[in-house]
Amino acid sequence: MESKAVNVIKFNARGLKLLNGKLTIEASFKIASKSRVDVSYDNSTITPDQLLNVFSKNYDVLLAIFNPEGWLEITYVDDTMRIGRDDKENIFILERSEEDTV
Repeated sequence: MESKAVNVIKFNARGLKLLNGKLTIEASFKIASKSRVDVSYDNSTITPDQLLNVFSKNYDVLLAIFNPEGWLEITYVDDTMRIGRDDKENIFILERSEEDTV
């Protein structure tokens, strides 16, 4: 069974009159084992549109930094928190949020 995940990165472009931006990356994942999921990149967007114009030349670099493609191994901490380690040697602290706050 395949499921979906969304990663939202909010940032501030200080050089652009303090313009607030958001990079949203959508991915699919499949359970590979009890503690590992395989992740595939689906889609990404950057808002507001003015930032897409600014980052268009470097958009591939930006996506490479936050690219979800690969696998994620997850260690259970409690009902709301997990520790994730990926194939790129990154470590993530994952916290469940209320669905309406994303």
